[in-house]
Amino acid sequence: MTKKSGPLRVLYVDDDEMALTLTQLQLLNAGMVTEATSDTLEAVGMLATEELDLILLDSVMPTIDGVEFLQLMRSLQFEYPVVFLTGFGVEELWEVVQEFGVLGILDKQKDRMVLPERLQELYSQFESGQAVSPPWTLDGPHAAS
Repeated sequence: MTKKSGPLRVLYVDDDEMALTLTQLQLLNAGMVTEATSDTLEAVGMLATEELDLILLDSVMPTIDGVEFLQLMRSLQFEYPVVFLTGFGVEELWEVVQEFGVLGILDKQKDRMVLPERLQELYSQFESGQAVSPPWTLDGPHAAS
């Protein structure tokens, strides 16, 4: 595999318009090329037409949730690396998605301020072939609350 040159190209899918806008701006300010949408059908179209390196997915969305979107991606043979950005149940989500080779699961609250760095880190590990599971945040494994 050839090492990527240039900025990381991210597709971010989230039904929360405010989170979508703020996260897209944060990633753009960090130098990443970022497409963002709250429409999962539009996102599927982007998978087919955009040059992407990484998919950033919200886990809880009304019509098609993040896990269903991931399953749809894989059934359509889109093998992009995926990172979930969620506010709910990191451990539970990991149990459901680990079979799909997800790069990581980041917490919307805990990882928000370091999101660009974490995405770059996870993508670099992916590129170098390093194992990146189970997904941890910077402060270690999420403890059950």
